[in-house]
Amino acid sequence: MPSLFIAPILFFFLLFGPLASAQTGPRLFLDFPSVFLVTTDAQRLSSNVGLGSDLSMNIATHHSVLRFKGGSTFTLDPQNTDLLASLNSVPFLSMEAGVGRYRSNGNKCARTHRPAFTAIAKAGVSHFFFPPVVTADHPRSTDYYLGVELGYFYIRDIIRNSEVFASGNYYLNNNLIQVELGFRNFFNLRGRRR
Repeated sequence: MPSLFIAPILFFFLLFGPLASAQTGPRLFLDFPSVFLVTTDAQRLSSNVGLGSDLSMNIATHHSVLRFKGGSTFTLDPQNTDLLASLNSVPFLSMEAGVGRYRSNGNKCARTHRPAFTAIAKAGVSHFFFPPVVTADHPRSTDYYLGVELGYFYIRDIIRNSEVFASGNYYLNNNLIQVELGFRNFFNLRGRRR
């Protein structure tokens, strides 16, 4: 499994190097908690919906991000008469790199009381922990993905903020599309109140 994480790390640093030269250093964000509505298989939306939650650490510029996260999804089949029997919990660890606009605005978030946005394309790898059955609810243990993420927040505080986000990932080996729509608190670990 560790060798599968090398490609996204190299991808990020190839992009991060030139972008970081204009920065005073990378921004650090701790996302906790992140809670979202999820379908782990958008092609089975009517029978695969639920909630997810994760914790993530983000190393970022205004135009790129490297994110490490861990969490779990909890999905069920609303059409099943025994909802508990259809419940699936899939814990995961992920690492992803993204490029685009990341938690930024025209002022590079230099001012409070302004909106800021995320619009990134991303690539990553996830490791899933589950019983050894390969289905849409229990995908192969390790898989690469490509995705997009959109987010919005209003800068109320230089250290602690909340954002709404939408994310979609296409898992290459499992041929699954996962869609998330949620809310997260995040902490700017390098932020300083003036």
